Amino acid sequence: MPGPILRWSPECKALGTTSPLPNIRGFIVPPIAGLGPSDEVSNRYDWLTPERLAHLRGVLLGLTLFFGLIVWVFHTLGPATVRAPNFIFKLRGVGVLTWLYALVQMVDMRFYNSRFAKRRRAQLRIPESLNGWLLGQMVAWFGIVYYGLTEDLRWYVAGLVIFGLSFWAFPVREEKGSNSPS
Repeated sequence: MPGPILRWSPECKALGTTSPLPNIRGFIVPPIAGLGPSDEVSNRYDWLTPERLAHLRGVLLGLTLFFGLIVWVFHTLGPATVRAPNFIFKLRGVGVLTWLYALVQMVDMRFYNSRFAKRRRAQLRIPESLNGWLLGQMVAWFGIVYYGLTEDLRWYVAGLVIFGLSFWAFPVREEKGSNSPS
């Protein structure tokens, strides 16, 4: 037996609706305690206090140095495979684009504070210092990949310098709007 045929009727107009569906407002599951609307997203990174940011900065530097050491040990165990010049040319192109992106973003965040930097900061909701360090780490980690594939240490050393400068350019400081006790 087919279900009821739903069509608009004058009763729908009397109920104040244009839908032929019955009023199902009473059948909606009530909200569960603790799962309703909250400010959880806005407070997602409250645990990133200045003390923890300083610790995280050390962890990022330690990981970057550790993986560079792993690649160095790997290269001391035996010679690397000779890569095609076309591959190295393309890898350098990716490196130049990575460096340009990271450096432009870092300069924009630190000195110009354009609308793009403000929008990115609002979307990421992480402290500006951490964002700057991650951009510096991106450059250093590209250097690790380049060093691993070509045995050319220059990109890694230059990346470490930029990474170190990102620590200076983006110091740990109290973020505006943070509610950590002082």
